[in-house]
Amino acid sequence: MTRKVKTKDVKATRRGRTSTSRISTQHQVTVPVDILRAIGLQAGDTVKFEIKDGAIAMVAEDHADHPLGHLIGAGNGIYDNFDLAQEREAMWQR
Repeated sequence: MTRKVKTKDVKATRRGRTSTSRISTQHQVTVPVDILRAIGLQAGDTVKFEIKDGAIAMVAEDHADHPLGHLIGAGNGIYDNFDLAQEREAMWQR
């Protein structure tokens, strides 16, 4: 029985990770994953760009200017040991 899928014998060597990127025709830039990890950014995070001393700086956006900005992330971890069923039983006794 012959294979329907042709395989290539030549293996492309993968270059190591770099800290460079190219600007696309749509003016988009891919930020290398090692840079994102180093500054703690994840998919969905908002960043702003600033010009400092003739260089472009990418900074994680601070939500302090938002009316509720000081509350964003304030409750992190507050419900880690929260048991909803136990709270319902305590409040709504049968």
